[in-house]
Amino acid sequence: MRTIALYLAWLVALVGTLSSLYYGEVLRIEPCQLCWYQRTMWFPLAILLGIATYRADFRIIPYALALVSVGVSFAIYQMLGEHFPSLHITSLCGFGADCSIPVMAFFNLLSIPTLSAIGFGAEIVLLLFAFFHD
Repeated sequence: MRTIALYLAWLVALVGTLSSLYYGEVLRIEPCQLCWYQRTMWFPLAILLGIATYRADFRIIPYALALVSVGVSFAIYQMLGEHFPSLHITSLCGFGADCSIPVMAFFNLLSIPTLSAIGFGAEIVLLLFAFFHD
């Protein structure tokens, strides 16, 4: 079961990475600064968890959890900024695309930061399961 959880965590990271590349490179949606911060967590996760899955190496999990914790923090902050604009800090977002305006929303509910937070949440569950389960 540990190996399956690590494999699923890698798949989630791979989907997160490929999705962000699709939005940026194919759909040409300019990511805001907070999206870039989240991307910088997805990209190494896909590589590190892929290698760890191939080797069945569970020692990577604490390091992966550190990346996931940073990524989910930015995703939740951006989600809150979309719903409560008073929480939005311009200096944190940067001066490119506006982080407080949802660019895409699936079913008028799931914005890109919400999907990112869901992905990072799934990562946390899967990595903790792989870490503590024998």
